[in-house]
Amino acid sequence: MIGTSGVEKNDTLGLLLNGSLSGDGNLSALPGPGSDPPTLPPYIRTTSMLLCIIILGIGVIGNVMVPLVILKTKDMRNSTNIFLMNLSLADLMVLLVCTPTVLVEVNSKPETWVLGEHMCKAVPFVELTVAHASVLTILAISFERYYAICEPLRAGYVCTKTRAILICLLAWTFAALFTSPIISITKYEMREYIDGTLVPTCLTQAESWFPAFFFIFIISLFFILPLFILIFLYSVIAKHLMADTAASTTDGFNQRARKQVVLMLVTVVVSFFACLLPFRIFTLWIILSDPHTVFNLGVVAYYNILYFCRIMHYVNSAINPILYNLMSSKFRHGFSRMVLYRRKRNILLLRNRATFSSSFNHSSMRNRGSPDLSWRGASMDSRRNGSIRRSVILRSSLLGERTKPGELELQHPESYV
Repeated sequence: MIGTSGVEKNDTLGLLLNGSLSGDGNLSALPGPGSDPPTLPPYIRTTSMLLCIIILGIGVIGNVMVPLVILKTKDMRNSTNIFLMNLSLADLMVLLVCTPTVLVEVNSKPETWVLGEHMCKAVPFVELTVAHASVLTILAISFERYYAICEPLRAGYVCTKTRAILICLLAWTFAALFTSPIISITKYEMREYIDGTLVPTCLTQAESWFPAFFFIFIISLFFILPLFILIFLYSVIAKHLMADTAASTTDGFNQRARKQVVLMLVTVVVSFFACLLPFRIFTLWIILSDPHTVFNLGVVAYYNILYFCRIMHYVNSAINPILYNLMSSKFRHGFSRMVLYRRKRNILLLRNRATFSSSFNHSSMRNRGSPDLSWRGASMDSRRNGSIRRSVILRSSLLGERTKPGELELQHPESYV
């Protein structure tokens, strides 16, 4: 049986909690009615909360800055960066919808769900949909790089910004379509807890063949198959880049730029699959293994593995902006420009406020001291300005009579700059 508190999670924990726990365990052993319910070990709760808060803060700031940098920098608005912007939006959804549920779960009784039925069905759907859309986006980026490097003649009409936006929309559509069965598989119901009370639970039970087939199918389709495709694609791209480097000695800057982009994308792909691999393996092990094997694992070991897998899953959503900043000079300069621009703007605002307040105070003191003199000075200034304006008009009319048409424009071409 597989349950969920926002993600796939093993309901065999009910068997673990109701089974015999040793006295030195971190969870209370088989409490009766009226006794305190079992709680998570303090180190798991503290570590999970601390890591989730750090991941949430860094991830939200980084994934908000990525689209801003791309949209504000004209030479970065290309098809590859449109895909990266789509990845950032997907990571933001995971961080804002799924990561906070961990903070709630670690402060609740184990295997209970306190966020209601709608969140019970929404959280696993969002998490799986985002993971599948991210995989499809990474595949699109890799194929785009393949065309740009291995088939540059076709890249001009294949790798366009319009097509990139369309592919992103299709990726989300297919991801949501293939993930939709999780809504019917996820069950929100009241169950009797081990202390005799009724508690809300959120479970994805894999007792029948369909839920087990669904999880194995989506892991195969959206994880194992894309992994082999990406290994093949980047092997071909690396081979082509090495051949180009050996054949040509000119245009070294373009070669370095292409290698930098490919290296950054390979790092993103490796980090994505490395962060999601523990959770996928743990899910398959729960589905395919005997319940007694999971029972022999123990409650504390179960939760250690579970929260490690979930934290790794959320780390993937926060690490991409860091990788862009480390491995791409354009992103690094874009981040720096944005930070410096905001700092300069704040300094200018402070200076303008200070200048305005000082000039206002000076003028108010002047007006307060001699109102009649200031009125006369203003009238004298207006008369002087009127006489200067009339003399300028007179001279320009005299000059217009002496010069031929177009002669004045040729003398001062810088006025059109």
